[in-house]
Amino acid sequence: MKITRYGITLQRLESIHLEMVRQWRNDQKISRFMFYKGEITKEMQQEWFAGINNEQNFFFVIHFKNNPVGLINISSIDWEEKTAYSGIFIFEEKYWGTDVPVMASLALLDIFFLIFNIQLVYAKVKGTNQAAHNYNSALGFVRTKKIEFGQGDEYLLQKEMYQIHSKEVRNAAIRLRGNKTVIELASTDTIYTWMQQKLKSAKQENLRNLEVTVLEQL
Repeated sequence: MKITRYGITLQRLESIHLEMVRQWRNDQKISRFMFYKGEITKEMQQEWFAGINNEQNFFFVIHFKNNPVGLINISSIDWEEKTAYSGIFIFEEKYWGTDVPVMASLALLDIFFLIFNIQLVYAKVKGTNQAAHNYNSALGFVRTKKIEFGQGDEYLLQKEMYQIHSKEVRNAAIRLRGNKTVIELASTDTIYTWMQQKLKSAKQENLRNLEVTVLEQL
């Protein structure tokens, strides 16, 4: 599965990406902002992937100008309660402080809030990661409580607050990079049939508003 919007392509995590992502995650420039700092082994990575390769978890490799630059997720989804957790990291330092992480987040949240009707998204941020605190606040996340024995904070983003807080930046993104959305599905994906049904049940008005085109590889 791939989502292309705002000049960013989000490619759902596959086994071929695991070693690259593991190396990113073990790098000190990323691990220092994570609650778990231990070395992640190949075996741990495989076990983790086996547990998240389903319709409750969507981890995407962020591609910009055809290059992989980071990872974004919306995970632990409760489709009945319409809640989820989200997170992002950019590995390529030259894109820190640029619009790349913003565009990636907007693309993800647009799809899962406006197409898949998620209502609440939570995020966990380490206390020392001031950039992430500022970033989440700018998108409309509200700090709710201390977590991890006081080492971090949990944030909450409501769908309505996202639409209000992100309106200006989303309009700017549309002016800069257009409003078209392409969702690519591959029959080899473990959630191919499930995703087909999910898109068919989405409101046509919302699909039109995001100018969604669905492409299928059989």
